[in-house]
Amino acid sequence: MRSWLRSSLLLALAVSPGLALTSDAIRARDFCYRQEYDSACAVVRAKLLADPSDPAGLFWQASIVQLLIYDYGNLTLADSFYSLSDRAAAVCRRNLGRNPHDARAHFYLGMIQLNRAMFLGWQQRPLAAFKVVLGVAPQLSAALADDSTLSDARFGIGAVEYFKASADRYVLGLRLLGSKKKAYRLVSAVADRGGLMQTAAEFLLAYMLKEDGDATGALRYCRRLLGKYPGNRSAMRLMRDTYYKSGNYELTLATGRRLEEEVLKFCPGNRHALSENWVICGKAFARVGKKDSARARFQRVVAWAPYAGEVPWLSDYVREAKQWLKKL
Repeated sequence: MRSWLRSSLLLALAVSPGLALTSDAIRARDFCYRQEYDSACAVVRAKLLADPSDPAGLFWQASIVQLLIYDYGNLTLADSFYSLSDRAAAVCRRNLGRNPHDARAHFYLGMIQLNRAMFLGWQQRPLAAFKVVLGVAPQLSAALADDSTLSDARFGIGAVEYFKASADRYVLGLRLLGSKKKAYRLVSAVADRGGLMQTAAEFLLAYMLKEDGDATGALRYCRRLLGKYPGNRSAMRLMRDTYYKSGNYELTLATGRRLEEEVLKFCPGNRHALSENWVICGKAFARVGKKDSARARFQRVVAWAPYAGEVPWLSDYVREAKQWLKKL
């Protein structure tokens, strides 16, 4: 579920009806994918917050804060994310009170809910996350009913469709009706054409293909993403996970080394990213018979057990590292 959260957030950052194909929207998007968050925020403040009746600026601010939390593993910004999201949702509801057919307000309300669901899941509250997800498609469908040109809404519906179809993968026993075929059709159509949302679709497709066992397809999109945005840590995580899942452990380790260098260079205090990477690389070392290297990485993770209450997912990584140490 963790990779889904990151991929889906990147989806949300890319969409903005009424801003499509504008230079400001493209600049903000590309700053986000280059992980230049200050520059992305500057564009949002200068260009998207001028109109208090437009939820776009607040939505983008919340999305950037959310991506910062994911990238740096820092939960201290959670309150800011929820506050900005609530303010954006309030603008949407106020606009819908004046005009129930405001497609823009329906769209943003749906995407705000999608981001909130992603964050709840990242906080290991999956049932709460899926409850929020169920409210996304009705808002996006209402947006399409009022403006059939909103391809962004179709893309959001495709994303929700995929994760509804895969719900029991993330929450044992949870079954929701969804169509992977429909999801792939909607998301692929966006990924394989130019435009504002293309990069977001590539991220999501890489994740979907990886989860469904198509390593070749997933790696194709990962390479495309890293070609456009060298050093993007989300793309490297997807590539590393795809290599591991497909049994290519040497390339898992090569990608993991590169990712660790990037994390240590730009966000060295990110225990979430480092512990996740050590667990996966430790397992890859174990698979190729390098037990000492594997043991060293698992021991680093276990040594961080005292921080489990403040670092997302760390308790899971510690538990897995201990299990592998016993095997070794």
